[in-house]
Amino acid sequence: MSGFALLLLLVLPIAADGQSRKIISPGDFFPEFNFSSKISGADAAYLGISEKLKGRESFRVDDVWGDLLVLEIFNRYCFSCQQQAPLMNKAFEMVVTDPRLSRKVRFLGVGTGNTSKAVRDFKKEFLVPFPLVPDPGFEIMSTLGNPGGTPFTLILRRTTGGMMVVKAHFGVIDSPEEFVEELKEGLNEDFEKIIAAEQPIELAPWLAKDMKPPLSDTEIMDRVQESMRRAGYGSVGLYAVKMKSGEKIYIGEGKRGKVFSRMVSRLPVCDVCHPIHFIVTFNTRGQVVDFDAVFVTKYWNKSWTDKEVASMRKKLRGISVLEGRVFNPDVDAISTATMSSSIIFDSVIRTEKIFEILKTQGHL
Repeated sequence: MSGFALLLLLVLPIAADGQSRKIISPGDFFPEFNFSSKISGADAAYLGISEKLKGRESFRVDDVWGDLLVLEIFNRYCFSCQQQAPLMNKAFEMVVTDPRLSRKVRFLGVGTGNTSKAVRDFKKEFLVPFPLVPDPGFEIMSTLGNPGGTPFTLILRRTTGGMMVVKAHFGVIDSPEEFVEELKEGLNEDFEKIIAAEQPIELAPWLAKDMKPPLSDTEIMDRVQESMRRAGYGSVGLYAVKMKSGEKIYIGEGKRGKVFSRMVSRLPVCDVCHPIHFIVTFNTRGQVVDFDAVFVTKYWNKSWTDKEVASMRKKLRGISVLEGRVFNPDVDAISTATMSSSIIFDSVIRTEKIFEILKTQGHL
C-alpha cells in the first residue's frame, strides 16, 4: 500500500463554507472524522464499539468492527435518499443472512444536515435496520467533499494504513444484489485491482457550471447595495475584499458605520437539486441584518416566492453569526424547502470564520 492511496490522509484544500475541493474517491484513505455517539446500545453493539464509547462523545470509522464498512451519507428530506432506503435495507438483509458477509461487513448511515430527531424520524419511517447518526452541520460533506448531493455511499476496506475507499456511489444504487456483489469483491485479496479500475468521483460539469451565481459582478454589487439599504444603512460606499478561499466579502461604509455582505453559493443536499445562491448581510456585532435569495429552490426545483424570501429574511434577522445556532427544521424551515433552508442557516453559522478573519484584518 506504500503511497498508493495517500491522497487524502491529513490535509484537504478547503473552499468557502468548509467545502472540500476534492471529493473522496476509490483509493483514498478515509480521513479522521468524529461521528456522533448518539446511538442506542444495540447499535453500538452491532458496530462493535460499546466499550470504546465509554466516556466518549464520538467514534471513528476505524473503531467499527469488521473488514468492510458501508457508509451511507443521506439527508432525511432528500427524495433520492428516500428511494434508496428500501434498496439499502434489502442489501443489509442479504448481508446479515449470509454467514460469511455477516461476520465481516457493517453498515452505518450519516444524516448530513440533519438533527438527531430528523435521523430518528427517517429511521422510523423507512424502517432502517442499521445505525444512523446525525451530522447537523454538514461536517462530513465538508471533510469528504460534496459530489453534488446525497445519497453518497462509500464502501470502506480495513487496511494496515487505515480505512480505504474501495467503491463510491453518488446517487441511488442500481440494485441491492449488485451492491452486495460489490461488497464481496471488496473482501477479495486483490482489491487494489478493483480500486485501480475505478474512476475518481468528480463534480458533474453542469453542477460546476451552476455554482457560479447567475449575476454579473455589477449585478451582484447592485443586489448587495440593495440588501444594505434594506437593512437601514442607506447609501454606502462599497468595496470588496478577497478571502484566501477565493470568496469576496462586500464592505459598505456609510453614516451608520460599516456593514458586510456575503454572496454565498452552495451545492445542493440532494442529487436531483440545483446549487443555490443567496446574500447574507451582517453588521459589526455579527448580527444578520438582511437576507436576499438570488436563486434558491424548493420542492420540484421551483424558485422561492417573494413571500418565502421575506419569511426567511424575518427568521434570520437578529441572529448572531457568533452564537453557533443549530438549525431547527420545525421552526426555521420554509415549507417544502427544508434542505435549502438548512444550507442557508449553515452558511450563517459558518460566517463566524469570515467575521473573525475580517476582525484580524482590521475591517471590524
